[in-house]
Amino acid sequence: MTQASPTTQRSEPGLDLSRAFVVVMMFIVHTKRLQPRAEPTIVERSLRFFMWTEPYIAASFLFIAGVSLALAHEKAGVSVAGKVLWRALGLYLLAVALFVPQYGPELPDLIASPGILSAIALAIAVGSLALASPSPDLALCLAGAAVWSITAWLDHSGTTVPGLNAGPGGAFPIVVFTLIGSLIWRVWRRSGGRGLGVISAVSAGLFVGVLAIDSSWITERASMYRVHGGQLALFDLGSNAARAPVRFWNHSAVGALGLILPLTLSLGAWLVVGRQLTGSRVIAPCLLLGRHALAAYVAHLGLLGVAELSGLSPSTPARTWVVVAILTASSLAVAWAIELRRAGTRPGTPPADRPASGTGADRSPRRQI
Repeated sequence: MTQASPTTQRSEPGLDLSRAFVVVMMFIVHTKRLQPRAEPTIVERSLRFFMWTEPYIAASFLFIAGVSLALAHEKAGVSVAGKVLWRALGLYLLAVALFVPQYGPELPDLIASPGILSAIALAIAVGSLALASPSPDLALCLAGAAVWSITAWLDHSGTTVPGLNAGPGGAFPIVVFTLIGSLIWRVWRRSGGRGLGVISAVSAGLFVGVLAIDSSWITERASMYRVHGGQLALFDLGSNAARAPVRFWNHSAVGALGLILPLTLSLGAWLVVGRQLTGSRVIAPCLLLGRHALAAYVAHLGLLGVAELSGLSPSTPARTWVVVAILTASSLAVAWAIELRRAGTRPGTPPADRPASGTGADRSPRRQI
């Protein structure tokens, strides 16, 4: 087997593999939202399966960001906290910039809940501060418990708070996934397989308990936005059009507990695969896509927006898969170009590990993943 130079690999290639996996899953979900309803053929059902996994997809981006955050602190110590906070600010501003073309300057969501990137920004900021504290594990646990408890109260009371559990970037409870990701990484590095086994056992108990409760894993909230008649809101900013409810889904407090097990197991699986295939060119495209998940996220939003406005949305399940393939190839090209520009030569040497983020036309509840 042809081998790549060890210098082309990050310390945990499994993290990049997992990012690439959920990025492609995100492509599938977002493209499926543009497709009209279709007969339940095998191809259509394959797409519906990924729609069913959407809560896992969104949670994965936050969870992987938490693992990467803990790894960055492990390598650089508290000195990385300042860089993370600046990165969080950049993600938040990008979320605001992406919100306006689609929805316009709709307050309070423009500021409080512009998108999944704003939620990731909050998550890595809170996680970094916790990791930089004198007692990181305790701080992560306390912060996670506080976020989950507030979410449980919001769910129980039916209260809607933009930025917390409403809008395209509702941050509660998904901030918890980043905190849990950081905590699990620290436990695993300290205790190895035994620690991960304990976490898996606890999360399995939570998973079974959540299934027994038979409660919804998601909640839905509506925001009132102006109707722009199928055009970009950016070109219709002065409109006095009527407002209509746009529904967004978010994880419930119960669903957040249920997702800990699949997130933990998938992390372990990708880490093993990454270590087994370290240096192999077979996984090079996946690693490339995983290293540039944020660029892939922005690029695919632009391409899908152009397709929808141009009337080129997929009309059948088969065409949806074709569009997913085009998005994947285009994102790989963008990632390749970024590394060419950075290295000034053949792509290969990636940047140091750092928190990364990932994130339709149907009218079902959506989330900005």
